[in-house]
Amino acid sequence: MRGFRAILIPLICTIPTLLFSSWDRLSEDTDCYAGCEMAYPRPSLRPLTSAPQDKKPFAMIHYGRHGSSYLSKPSDYDAPYNVLASADSIGKLTPLGRDVLTRLKQIRNDAYNHWGELTDLGVSQLREIAWRMAERFPEIFCQDAYHLGARSLRNTRSLLSMEYTMNQIVKFTRIRVYRNASEEFSYYLNHQDVSRLAVRGDSAALQAYDAFARNCGDGSRLAQSLFSDMDYVRAHVDVMTLSDQLFKVAGNIQNTRLAGTVTLYDLFTKDEIYRHWKKQNAWWYFNYGGYVHHAKKKQALQHQLLRNCFYCADTAVKTKPTAIFHFVDETTFIPFVCLLGVNGYGLATDHLESLEQKGWIDYQLCPMGANLQFILYRRNPDDKDVLMKVLLNEEEATLPLPTDVAPYYHLSDFYSYYQKILEPYEK
Repeated sequence: MRGFRAILIPLICTIPTLLFSSWDRLSEDTDCYAGCEMAYPRPSLRPLTSAPQDKKPFAMIHYGRHGSSYLSKPSDYDAPYNVLASADSIGKLTPLGRDVLTRLKQIRNDAYNHWGELTDLGVSQLREIAWRMAERFPEIFCQDAYHLGARSLRNTRSLLSMEYTMNQIVKFTRIRVYRNASEEFSYYLNHQDVSRLAVRGDSAALQAYDAFARNCGDGSRLAQSLFSDMDYVRAHVDVMTLSDQLFKVAGNIQNTRLAGTVTLYDLFTKDEIYRHWKKQNAWWYFNYGGYVHHAKKKQALQHQLLRNCFYCADTAVKTKPTAIFHFVDETTFIPFVCLLGVNGYGLATDHLESLEQKGWIDYQLCPMGANLQFILYRRNPDDKDVLMKVLLNEEEATLPLPTDVAPYYHLSDFYSYYQKILEPYEK
């Protein structure tokens, strides 16, 4: 197998620290502020901590989000474009406003009929992630492997993410891979419980979030830079919504063919970029994290995925080297990581202002191509003390259960700890 010779440069935004805030990162890498729209950062690939007692990796259970893609809906592009186009038709834009309209037309044309699809960058990300997995764990991806399998949601970007990843695994290992995107797997890959989703509609919780969002800015300065008639704006433009829409498009450009040639970030001040990110970070936490007024019920949506993780681990322990891949959306990936409490993402608070300080940061949790890898270790098939290591976006991660072999965990402790978490959900 060929060695990995690419020059690996760790991005500053992948290093969690409370001494170096997201505000400080603005001058280093504005693209981080795209949050979950951020293109997958190249990991540092620091050497992994050696397993104790001469144990070797023999199985992987993988959960991955699709790679870089276009925004999901035509309206993501059409909505801000149409607002500016309508104003331009009656001469209500400033020179900057007309320039932005031209840029939006170019961005919109590039995305036309590609809504939600993987970009070329997304394909490259997936291939590189697969390559690094095979390079790091040759004991798993070997000719003696019992089973390599992959399961995906049925949407195009997840299905193609599975295909590109698995094709790369096959290229470097010559192992046959089983893959499937059947509706049969949706009960755990995309579990939707209406009663638990309904907690997002709780009026008191929504009022708290809306108050936080309003404190993150009103879009008035941006509107004054784009429109020449403020009376027209007051009558016809929701300036905060327009600001949010432009910021979302700005963040996604890095994933497309226009990266490095077109930008919308210049429309925002440094403070506005930071505040937009804080609002969107809070939105992901409010809707898919452990916001206390929701009693973690949204995280419970992924209890089927955790139960399936138990099943995959049980299967792997009984066989030769095994790897099982799962390809999901961010709306599954984020609550699953939060349910597990990886790297403290199980945080439960109602203080949205404190999320960054407490380490709940969307672009470190779930950029495009985000992945969670459980690696199982043992000395031989007769070794009953199986250990587990967890990698979040290819970096060693922590779980909230006690261990005497950190950053490894006894698989028996993993079962015991999370079985107690599953019990109230499954009742």
